[in-house]
Amino acid sequence: MNEELHGHSTEILLSKCLNCGNPFLKEHDYQIIDGNSYLTNETQFFPDREKPFAKNCPKIVINPYQEAIKCYRANAYDACAIMCRKGIEAICIDKGEKKGKLVSRLENLNSKGILENTLFDWANELRLIGNDGAHSHDLSVGQEDAKDSLDFFEALITYLYHLVNQYQELKKRRNK
Repeated sequence: MNEELHGHSTEILLSKCLNCGNPFLKEHDYQIIDGNSYLTNETQFFPDREKPFAKNCPKIVINPYQEAIKCYRANAYDACAIMCRKGIEAICIDKGEKKGKLVSRLENLNSKGILENTLFDWANELRLIGNDGAHSHDLSVGQEDAKDSLDFFEALITYLYHLVNQYQELKKRRNK
């Protein structure tokens, strides 16, 4: 058996996305058998694909977030804002507020203590920007507002679906 024809190799790739122009960093692991390389594992280091909040976030909420990212990367800023607004609606549904206008549902989450005042303000602003994207024919959502919408939507998800759970786990550990 020729040892040069068998083994493992690792390849590190620093590349540029052809869609958005941003860099990404990956590692490919290969198994070499009879001189042929077979990809056995691919790890993406940057940008991080798995956000901490995604683990506990329900599909109804994470799907609009992922769509909003796609819209932003495609320079579809109105659509990005609309998807962030859809995500706010999904949060309301997930938290038990299924009826009424979105502003009323957000106010109910605020009065229940689920959305603290600052988070309520952020969610309401996302609602308004989403309304501009969906209903205004005079205004269009710009890149900066779309990016801020994504950032605040991610912050809401992080708080509601990651940090609240992480805090509960901390309390359980400390109470033992």
